[in-house]
Amino acid sequence: MSDYSSHIGILGGGIAGLTAGCTLLEKGFKTVIFERSKQLNEHGAGISISPNAIRILDKLNIKDKFIDSSFSPEKIIFHYKNNKVGFIEGNQEFVTSTRQNLLQILYNKYIQLGGEVLFNHDYLGLDQNKVELSFSNNQRYIVKHILGCDGIKSPIREEFFPNSGDPVYSGYHAWRAIGKGDLVDGKFYLGKGKHIVIYPANSEGKISMTAVVKNKNSAKDSWRAMGTKAEMLDDFKAFDEDTFSMIDSSEEIYKWGIYIRPPLKSLYIKNITLLGDAAHPMVPFLGQGGCMAIEDGYAFGMLASKYQGDFKTIQKQYESLRLKRTTKMQARSLLQGKIYHFQNPIIIFFRNLFLRFSIAKFAMAKIWNYDINKEIKKLDQD
Repeated sequence: MSDYSSHIGILGGGIAGLTAGCTLLEKGFKTVIFERSKQLNEHGAGISISPNAIRILDKLNIKDKFIDSSFSPEKIIFHYKNNKVGFIEGNQEFVTSTRQNLLQILYNKYIQLGGEVLFNHDYLGLDQNKVELSFSNNQRYIVKHILGCDGIKSPIREEFFPNSGDPVYSGYHAWRAIGKGDLVDGKFYLGKGKHIVIYPANSEGKISMTAVVKNKNSAKDSWRAMGTKAEMLDDFKAFDEDTFSMIDSSEEIYKWGIYIRPPLKSLYIKNITLLGDAAHPMVPFLGQGGCMAIEDGYAFGMLASKYQGDFKTIQKQYESLRLKRTTKMQARSLLQGKIYHFQNPIIIFFRNLFLRFSIAKFAMAKIWNYDINKEIKKLDQD
């Protein structure tokens, strides 16, 4: 058994876990990350990071590195039936990239700060009284506190939040790929029951594509399930095939079912706190899943410093900051999916009118303008 009783144990080396780890280390807390995979690997997924999370990357001193290795689209252009219906002007603080790039930058920062990541550690169980974690490789560790950052299928959520609901199919399945192309704008292609998002992921021609289908028949809940171009094109017969030209340069195409879980009533229990998708998985239609994970990790680290390691107070204040916001993002993301997939022609007309006059930009402003540091400061006034 290894004694890490002076460390905060983080289950999962994804966006939430690494952000929490970096913030905690910056504030003088020892951490160890237990990651079930053998290495960092995100299987060709794009990501968009909006200003609310970019401000946090700035606080962690990795904003410039992330932006320099990513892309800030000049515009976000919306199409319906292959015709342009509206656009949103780009924002230097709205960045498109790949999950792998973001994870690598967070990981490098974490290691630079002296953090430790133990790969090939698949969670097996927890003695909550001893705060002793056990793993399938027969290793055991005593830690001070546990952050559950282990994704939508979080086994620690399953075990210690048993009435929180199982993952359920959202009614959507999606395709994704990373390819090459010449693109300076992000593009949305909307159709009846379907939509496609394509955007540049860096300045070297890397392009990310995600194509979503509303479908009652559930698809496999696997981030790593492979698909084929022929299968994908069969799902999108009504779209111009040129839309998918970047796929020809893609080595791999993935298909996965989008799953969700009901909102939690509480984000913690005793010495366990949930962050990221373990706490609030959401459909990806607002582009806020990664951003909420960054906000979660940073918020917990800042609160740990503010309340000097008093975990009961930290957990209470963390929940007061995060539960309402993330629950709202879950609901708004589901609503956005319905908006993208309207089938009634009259409703589609008004949606496209909404897009034509860039009202969507104002609708996103409240999300993007959120400043976690300002919210933490308000806690002093309550």
